[in-house]
This record gives sequence, structure tokens and C-alpha cells, in this order.
Amino acid sequence: MSRAERLFHGDDPSQWVDLRRPSGASRGLVVVIHGGFWKAKYDASYVAPLATDLTDRGWTTAVLEYRRIGNGGGFPATLDDV
Repeated sequence: MSRAERLFHGDDPSQWVDLRRPSGASRGLVVVIHGGFWKAKYDASYVAPLATDLTDRGWTTAVLEYRRIGNGGGFPATLDDV
């Protein structure tokens, strides 16, 4: 099972990327941007299993989290983050 390295792309706690690398050579990079109507209650946690599975199959994955409506996001902050 792959482990994520958390990188931050801003000062807000919701501005991060979880980077997972396969144990061998990477087949390429898959960037996973979750949906959820851009509302705070929908976060990146529900796409983590997808990223883990892709990484276990040889892909490098980057799961992007961003500010959402209800936690500092909305227009234009959410778009700036993504």
C-alpha cells in the first residue's frame, strides 16, 4: 500500500496535495481533483482509495485539496487553488 507525502500550496489548512509514488518505475502522473460542489463537507478523503489503487498499479498520483465554500473558498479562491 502506498503512503502519501503531503505538500502544501498555500497557507490555508485546505491547500495541500497528497503525492504518492509507486515502489518501482512510474507509469506517469495522475492528478486527482475531487468534486463535491466545492462545499466544505466534501473533501479529498473519498478519492484517497482511488489514488492508492492507481499508485499500487504503478502510477504516481497527486490528490489536490483546495479551499471550498464554507472554509474560505468560493469564487475566486477555489479556482485559484485548483
